[in-house]
Amino acid sequence: MASFSELKELHDQYLDPALLMEMYFGKESAFRDDSSNQIFPLLCKTFSSGVVKGETLIAMSIVPFFQWALPACEHFTDIILSCPTDKCISEVEKWRTNAPGALDLSHAAKMICETEGKGKEWPEKQNKLRRKIKLIVKYDVSKCNPLSPTILPQADCLLLTHCLAVHATNKDEFCSAFKNVSSLLKNGGHLVLLICAQQTFYMVGTFKFPQLSIDESLVRKALGDADYVIEEMHVLPRMLNDLFDVADCESFIFVRARKQTPV
Repeated sequence: MASFSELKELHDQYLDPALLMEMYFGKESAFRDDSSNQIFPLLCKTFSSGVVKGETLIAMSIVPFFQWALPACEHFTDIILSCPTDKCISEVEKWRTNAPGALDLSHAAKMICETEGKGKEWPEKQNKLRRKIKLIVKYDVSKCNPLSPTILPQADCLLLTHCLAVHATNKDEFCSAFKNVSSLLKNGGHLVLLICAQQTFYMVGTFKFPQLSIDESLVRKALGDADYVIEEMHVLPRMLNDLFDVADCESFIFVRARKQTPV
């Protein structure tokens, strides 16, 4: 498998964020049912419970699909978005400002609002997320401060979606990256984590990106090493029974955990 620096170079050069969006999260994507039927309900339940709330949420993802933060809009004042490449940041910024050529993510907003029982409120929901985005910044999970050179106060919630296994090349590197991103979260704060499990690659167009295969035991180890208490964990089987030549993910791991003060 490529080294961390080689993976970073692959993402910088060959990762087309708009195409990645279209393939895995777009309106016509064959993979969409996993989000609408499994992941969105868990996210909506997590944030509507009123347990996960506060001043600031930091959301990190390899894909410019921050609709995962929509259920959190009512429960946080400020939202910080973070991506690994300049191309991805550009796509997010275009969506935030509703610029010409911006990605159309209205289908996801509609699905999330329908899950919340507020189907007609999706336009305002999107606009509320736009208003609450205070910063869009690049991340590098190999750094002790993954947002360096930007320095921010620790957040009340850390929302990590597909931003760890795609960058790590071995299990130790995965756990180290997890500790690095956890430095962004205050003690007592909540982590909401989504990972593609048992996946070794994913295609973006004709380019094949390698990925470290992650399982439940490794996620539990990383959480324990970083002083988290798991409050909720789900292993969700992949619903799509074909296209394993496009992405060989077998399941998704969804976690809600609270960061403890180390003893």
